[in-house]
Amino acid sequence: MLDPVGVGGLPWRTGLAAELLTLHPTAIRGNASEIIALAGLGGDTRGVDSADEAAAAVPAALALLEHADAVSASGPVDYLIGRDRDGAITGVRIAGGSAMLPRVTSTGCSLGGLVAAYLAVAPTPLIGLAAAHTHVAVAAEIAEENSTGPGSFAVAYLDALYTVDAGTLRARARIEPLDLPK
Repeated sequence: MLDPVGVGGLPWRTGLAAELLTLHPTAIRGNASEIIALAGLGGDTRGVDSADEAAAAVPAALALLEHADAVSASGPVDYLIGRDRDGAITGVRIAGGSAMLPRVTSTGCSLGGLVAAYLAVAPTPLIGLAAAHTHVAVAAEIAEENSTGPGSFAVAYLDALYTVDAGTLRARARIEPLDLPK
């Protein structure tokens, strides 16, 4: 799993990420600006923060499928692209989460850790990515319901990551198919 933190905004990270692409990671997960920059299509990265909307990263994600089996761009709505079991390129949008996520450090890193864990057990990389993004979105929604600010959100988010179960994920997931450009 490649999480190209700071790509596009930090030259040495951009170079390292380009080298790592040659190793064909199973999945790539980043914010929209990182995915766009990693694909060499520009991107407006501000350190580790994104100035691009995740939907704008779909062409970049499609281009990155040359190097990985699945790619996701996170934002208020996450966009995921990959291959299904038959090898056809497909995509999904995952809504949910919380506006508090970018206000707390390491939430993207926690998503990366979950992606790696789900990839180990999922039947396809895209399913692993979708499971991890859904887990984070649902946990963040639960955390927001149980917090009053960034500090209490951080604790509630960790608790929700730990306690969310399959039934809660099924009940609260907001996953839609993505119409990909032809």
